[in-house]
Amino acid sequence: MKSPSKLLFVFLLLSSTYLVASSSNWLTTWMGLEINMLGYIPLIFMEENSSESEAAVKYLIPQSLGSTIFISSAIISMHFDNLQILMVIAMCLKLGVAPFHFWFPPVMLSLHLMPAFILLTWQKIAPILAITSFNQLLMKMVMFIAMVSALWGGIGGINQTDIRSLLTYSSIGHTGWMLASIYSNYITLVTYLLTYIMINTSIYFLLFKEDNKSHKQLFSSKEPTKMFMLLISILSLGGLPPLIGFIMKLLVLMFTKAKMLIIFGLVIGALMSLFYYLSLTFSVLLSLNKMQFTKFQMSKELTLFFLAQILPLTLILFLF
Repeated sequence: MKSPSKLLFVFLLLSSTYLVASSSNWLTTWMGLEINMLGYIPLIFMEENSSESEAAVKYLIPQSLGSTIFISSAIISMHFDNLQILMVIAMCLKLGVAPFHFWFPPVMLSLHLMPAFILLTWQKIAPILAITSFNQLLMKMVMFIAMVSALWGGIGGINQTDIRSLLTYSSIGHTGWMLASIYSNYITLVTYLLTYIMINTSIYFLLFKEDNKSHKQLFSSKEPTKMFMLLISILSLGGLPPLIGFIMKLLVLMFTKAKMLIIFGLVIGALMSLFYYLSLTFSVLLSLNKMQFTKFQMSKELTLFFLAQILPLTLILFLF
């Protein structure tokens, strides 16, 4: 596919998300979600092979089903308020959170690295913005789904050996935390989204030029600086203190209005996610030999990267 077409579909992604964010009724929200879906599907075809076609179909069917359920529920709820619960199911299906995540891992395994990055980050914004418009009664169901998603994201990633599968189940767990941040305040939600996108951006830039499939290939780079930056990013995504991934979860715990059972489920899911990321990184650190440490140099970019990961904690300690 030629680059002008790609720019057009990227513009559709950006404009559709803005349309959802600025909409004042369910019809406009549904239109924005549909444009967002149609703008993303052509971006899947990077190499134009059969696996990408299969991924496009697997993505299209649940997304179309979610959009159909959403607009149908919005129309019927004008007469029957109890059916608004279907709107929650529709948005969770589009997000790919547990227990509606059946389409998410197979699609991620078939995608090129850049479409996978867009699916993990930008494609979550529009459905989450739609969920922020739900009333308090629907938000109670969203909180339960957030707990289930956080737990399943931790459980599902424990036995995974493929890097994309690890990031997929980590995304499912993080989406649960994003849903929990909706029940706190808007600033917490925006902070969590931006932080999650920033951490994933650093990981995907470090992996962009390499075709990594397993744990050993993930840290097979001969550049110690690049490998160390990747270690920090992965541990930050897992929520290890004092990195920035821990700070965004701490903000959710401080400001969320969810019940203690929901919070407990979120914490347990985060601990399980941190467990498999620590297992991944510890095996690499223990396998490092002295030769790699002698080649290691604290460059300027590595220093700035490390400070960006720990600076939020320093600011919080200074302010409080």
